[in-house]
Amino acid sequence: MPSVASIGNLNYDIYLKTPELPGLDQSVEALELYTGGGGSAANFAVAITRLGVRAKFIGAVGDDFLGDIALRDLASEGVDVSSVKKIKGMRSGVVVVLVHPDGGKRMIAYRGANMGLSPDDIGGEALAEVDHVHVASGRVEIILRAKELAKEMGKSISVDGGTALAKKGLEVASKALAGVDVVFMNQAEARLLAEAKDHREALDVIAKRIEAKEIVVTLGDKGALAISGGEFIYVDAFRLQPVDTTGAGDTFAAAYISARLRGRSLYERLLFANAAASLKVSRPGARSSPKYEEVIYFLRSLGYKI
Repeated sequence: MPSVASIGNLNYDIYLKTPELPGLDQSVEALELYTGGGGSAANFAVAITRLGVRAKFIGAVGDDFLGDIALRDLASEGVDVSSVKKIKGMRSGVVVVLVHPDGGKRMIAYRGANMGLSPDDIGGEALAEVDHVHVASGRVEIILRAKELAKEMGKSISVDGGTALAKKGLEVASKALAGVDVVFMNQAEARLLAEAKDHREALDVIAKRIEAKEIVVTLGDKGALAISGGEFIYVDAFRLQPVDTTGAGDTFAAAYISARLRGRSLYERLLFANAAASLKVSRPGARSSPKYEEVIYFLRSLGYKI
């Protein structure tokens, strides 16, 4: 069984489903309240474990009850939490997610102890037994340290830098992502990174500037595409009723990497990842990602031979 290390944030998420956002000094009634584990790297670890790949999480939590809950949740999913740093005197990360009835979301994040993770906390010992390293963080120093170790140890590496990395600009991002095996971003991040009006213009710029083996861009309900060796491959999305899009990108990345580790073609990776993300979007919470058998059954029910 292949194995991965996922590096980045671990949060406790609080979800409020609301029909509208309040104005200044106003309030609105929430339609629903639910809580659960979050953090892009932690979501990735859970999602890829459910897809039949062993996962280790590398991150930081505070010495509070929310950190304890978050760690127990990860461990209960079979994720190795032995490399998690616990920081005294700091609160664990918390994210409040405002979910619209159409599944769209807005988030307010308190990073807390997540910011206590340093490059020195990422050691070769923690990565020794894994096949692949995934970094879900926009912190350049974390990306560079993980990339350096992965390359020294002969591991493949993927990076999902999110909006934080996109905001740093193309010059910084291109240096951080040079030599990475797989780079993930959504279309909004691609436009922001390339300072482009639409994702097509952004892709032209990114393909020329980011020296990664594979660049994967998710397009929401329009699917996803990958750029590899000058080749563009696009796969349409599956149309399922959206409930909550939180964690869809993390599920997509996990499914893509799990398919890559199994030797699937570029097209099959996108197909499998789109299917997994679509199933996740139809369920509430960031950690509602599907199991491997669910994704295969879903694809085969639609006539796909995979």
